[in-house]
Amino acid sequence: MFSEPAVVTYTLTEPYEVALARVRSALHKHGLRTAMELDVAGRIRNELGAGVAPCTVIYVDDPAVLLEAAVFHRGAALLIPQPVVVTGDQWQSEALVRNMDARQSGIPESVRDPLASLQKRITRSMESIAVPHNAPLATIA
Repeated sequence: MFSEPAVVTYTLTEPYEVALARVRSALHKHGLRTAMELDVAGRIRNELGAGVAPCTVIYVDDPAVLLEAAVFHRGAALLIPQPVVVTGDQWQSEALVRNMDARQSGIPESVRDPLASLQKRITRSMESIAVPHNAPLATIA
């Protein structure tokens, strides 16, 4: 049983393209950077010929936070940047953010503070533009 959901879902009442632009802008306004974006729907369409709802994964970081974490533990690159998933249709969209407790066992102590800081900033970014609702990972399709 989850004490907190593994993923936090933020609902945006805009079409996918508008929501994607708002998420990017909110992250930037909070001093975060996009390390990379993955067009999941486009990749599935190109490689498998299947059509799915629009979906983009934005890998978010702050270069200074990444440096701080990597200096003390090279494995920090496994956790930073953090993914933010944006998906939706022409009426409504969602942004999904991992809700990983940085105090979890297995996360090196030297990475915990930078990771927690990054996650807080991502959460503040999303809450500045969207309404959160929590759901356990098992209920997210």
